[in-house]
Amino acid sequence: MSSGLVATMGLPAHAVGRNASTPEAAPATAPIAVQPAAFQSGLLATQPNLQSSATPLTAPAAATVSFETNAFTAVPKMVMPKSASASALQTSSYQAGSYGSARGSSVLAVAARYVGVVYRFGGTTPIAWDCSGATQYIFRQLGVSLPRTANQQMLASKRIARSEARAGDLVFFTSGGSAYHVGIYAGGNYMYDAGRTGKTFAKREIFSGAVVFGRV
Repeated sequence: MSSGLVATMGLPAHAVGRNASTPEAAPATAPIAVQPAAFQSGLLATQPNLQSSATPLTAPAAATVSFETNAFTAVPKMVMPKSASASALQTSSYQAGSYGSARGSSVLAVAARYVGVVYRFGGTTPIAWDCSGATQYIFRQLGVSLPRTANQQMLASKRIARSEARAGDLVFFTSGGSAYHVGIYAGGNYMYDAGRTGKTFAKREIFSGAVVFGRV
């Protein structure tokens, strides 16, 4: 219907009423799309007050149509800067005992997320966990695999003097040469740990002098 209307409107007045089958009835007309999206955007950029028309323009088939090339403006393609994902940073690996202050800060940042997790003997997830379950889970978030128990973690870590300990190291509570409890050293005389039944994962003072420090 719309194409028929355009054709009718394009006919000269003297051709109205002639037999449509007559070859010489009227000059052939056809809609010419003269407003492609790229042309519109370039033209509107130079002439903001110009409004696009919904009515297609027509011209005789033999007419020559040309465009002014200076109406188009080249726009450079925007390229988003690449950035490392958080997950890639978290899973980066390092040799045991070699991480610096940035790694230690990362360990404490992850540990701080879980303050309030309840203690449960044998627990290994933030639903509920014990001391070594907490350290194992937290270090796993940073791409470091620790053994399951406190004593196994002590044996797998590099023993360091208390004076050399940095935030993010492990602090082990020992009896008879074996570790029965473990926490994450937070600097000063503080640590993050899962204490015992009835307590939650928290930052608190190191409560005993019978401790050794380890670095993984």
